Amino acid sequence: MRTVVRMDHFHRIEYHRRLPGGGLRLEHAEEVVDHGWYIRKGDEWRCRYTVECAHDFMARAGTKAGLYAISVWRGEERVCTVAVDWRPTNG
Repeated sequence: MRTVVRMDHFHRIEYHRRLPGGGLRLEHAEEVVDHGWYIRKGDEWRCRYTVECAHDFMARAGTKAGLYAISVWRGEERVCTVAVDWRPTNG
């Protein structure tokens, strides 16, 4: 018997740090199978869901404080990009 993995909800999340001159540097990337961006319709929901996912990942990854541009991709299609002013909490 062969197991087929469905990739319908495969996404890549990229975490770019905003540099002082305005440029971006890729700091982290993760690949997830998650349908959360499609639970509700609209840009507002996708952005809100992305921020929640980013906060979870950045806390687990020990990401340093700073301004980030978080982009979510589904294949070659960009789902959304949001700005996050990341200020980790201690404890």
